This record gives sequence, structure tokens and C-alpha cells, in this order.
Amino acid sequence: MSKYILMLYILGQFTWSQDNPYEQFQAYMNSSEGRILNIHYSQDQLGERFESYGTLFYSFNGSYTFDNANQRVNFDKGIITTTNKVTRQVIYDLAIPGEITIFDILSGNHEFVQMDEVLTEKDGFHIPFEIYDWDISGNILTIPSTGRPKEIILSYSNNSDITIKIESSTKIQNGLIPEINTMGYEVIDLRE
Repeated sequence: MSKYILMLYILGQFTWSQDNPYEQFQAYMNSSEGRILNIHYSQDQLGERFESYGTLFYSFNGSYTFDNANQRVNFDKGIITTTNKVTRQVIYDLAIPGEITIFDILSGNHEFVQMDEVLTEKDGFHIPFEIYDWDISGNILTIPSTGRPKEIILSYSNNSDITIKIESSTKIQNGLIPEINTMGYEVIDLRE
């Protein structure tokens, strides 16, 4: 009898996790500690391919920092700060009102995002979505047991694709992101 109850419990947990894989993904991403994602970013546009490896520091409050060997891009409350480590510049800019980024999808700010029917496949949950105002479709691949993202794909109508493969994910220790010493960097402020 106890094996039967245990099997029902496991089946119930599996069924519950399948109820809304996007919410499970949101819960994973929006942990109070934040997440560090080591990613491989690739973009195909007009027959050209751009690739980058880096670290994404993602905070549950919607701020994020992408850091690689050449630059660091920080987004916090509509302010974008780009630190170019090669040219030794810091550029401040404002986000364009109404602009949608991949981080809106990560953070759950999805008023413009239409989620489609989730597919359960061997490699995990495939969560397809559409952003009709921007003519974008996409897919989030997650691990069913945790909601941890494995891959995010964005496809634009102009035959451009962005693929973000998440190679590893951990919690941000002490909520701290390593500082960059920008002493002596040129500062450009485009916020007007």
C-alpha cells in the first residue's frame, strides 16, 4: 500500500510540474538570491554569425549584467551601462520605452508575450512563445524537475536568429557581482 501512495505522490509531483512549465521556469530564475548563468550566445543575421561566451548575472528584481572578456552590459531600472574593457569606456544610455528584450521573457514581464502550448520531449520542456508586435517567435527549453533553462531561441521575421545556450547555472553568492575598476575610463552619457 505504501508503494502505491508513493507512486501517486511522484506522479502528482510530475503532473504538477507539468501544469505550467513557464511558471516553474520563472520561479527558478526569480529566486531571491539571483542567478549566475554561464552562456554561449550566438546570433545569425543576414548570413553572418556572431558568437560570444560570457556570464549573465540575473537578479529577481529585473536587473541583469552580462559580462565577457571585452565588455560588461548592465541593465537596471531602465538605465543601460556598457563598460568596454578594450577601449576603456563607460557608456550610459536609457532603454527605449516599449522595447522588449530577452530579459522581459526571463523576468516574467510578458504582457506582450503570448505563450503557446508546451511540448514535453525527451530533452525537456519546450516552451514556445510569440511576440506579435515585434514579429518574433521563440522557444525556451527547460529541465522539467527544476525549471532551469537549457536554451533560449529567438527567431525574427527577417531571418535572424539568436540562440542562448545555458552551460551552467548557480545562485549568486552574497548577491554580489564582481566590480570592474573603471578609474581612468572615458565616460559617455547618452541619457538625455
